Amino acid sequence: MLGGINNSLFFEAFLGFLVIPVFILFLRWAFPSTKNQAEATRRKEIKRSLREVKRK
Repeated sequence: MLGGINNSLFFEAFLGFLVIPVFILFLRWAFPSTKNQAEATRRKEIKRSLREVKRK
């Protein structure tokens, strides 16, 4: 115990602050935004083709 604090607890908390931004970046990469125009047009085409299939 240096300076009267629990050093291992301090380092765990500090590493938590470093891990969270990496985790956020990973989640943003893994789940793309729904605002992507190319994805929206692709989804519309899929829905349109499904409607045509259901009509037949």
